[in-house]
Amino acid sequence: MKNKLKADAVSALKGHDQVRVDVLRFLVSLIDKKELQLPPGQMTEAEEMSVLRKELKNKEESREMFVKGNRMDLVKQLDYEISVLKEYLPAEMTDEELEKIVDEAIIEGNKVFGNVMRIVVTKVSGRVGGEKIAPLVKQKCQM
Repeated sequence: MKNKLKADAVSALKGHDQVRVDVLRFLVSLIDKKELQLPPGQMTEAEEMSVLRKELKNKEESREMFVKGNRMDLVKQLDYEISVLKEYLPAEMTDEELEKIVDEAIIEGNKVFGNVMRIVVTKVSGRVGGEKIAPLVKQKCQM
């Protein structure tokens, strides 16, 4: 993923799209920073996706604050950055797909919340955030 981001940054630079170059370089720097925290060669694509998802969440939260503060100039900038970031993330899983995986995990995890969460998070591998998984698992485990 990092190599793709770097290659796309070079293409954007050649295309004179400085804003896109800045966004892509920033994403590469976030991945590099995370990579420095791990033993050499231990960075997986799932961890790279996790970094990108976290940044997407941060940008979406910032956007909400700028909307509340009536800073439409910054909202427009963040909208562009969010759109670029979403290009590199896998498509979000639908609610129906997630519910099916949770149902399978409940059978496998014996309705124990922690076990079910671990199974689901492993299976969805970054396609859905924990804030969406946890309430569904909690609801289904209590049934």
